[in-house]
Amino acid sequence: MGWDDVSRWQPVDLAAAFKMGDAVQPVDVRDLGYRESDVQVKGAVRIDPMEFESQIAGLPPGRELVFYCDRPGEAKSLTIAMWAFDNGRSRVGVLVGGWAAWQDAGYPVEPKA
Repeated sequence: MGWDDVSRWQPVDLAAAFKMGDAVQPVDVRDLGYRESDVQVKGAVRIDPMEFESQIAGLPPGRELVFYCDRPGEAKSLTIAMWAFDNGRSRVGVLVGGWAAWQDAGYPVEPKA
């Protein structure tokens, strides 16, 4: 799989998918920003970006996994999405602009678990 095979979700599209009840699952793979933040995208699940290989299997089946990070160019989320695809998850994407774009747009967040 190449980077161009990963779905690219704009924040507005992900927010609309939530409202329509589409089968999408945001996945928080932020690094330092996760530890420093009190919130995450509403409904997100967290996997540790340093241990993602052992945690991908535990993500909900039957949904498109939309990874988001806090790195420029979605670097971390793109790497993890490509790995997930290569290891059996057929529907993966990344949130364009990552965490910052979601927050800047004012879309729903919730306290971290």
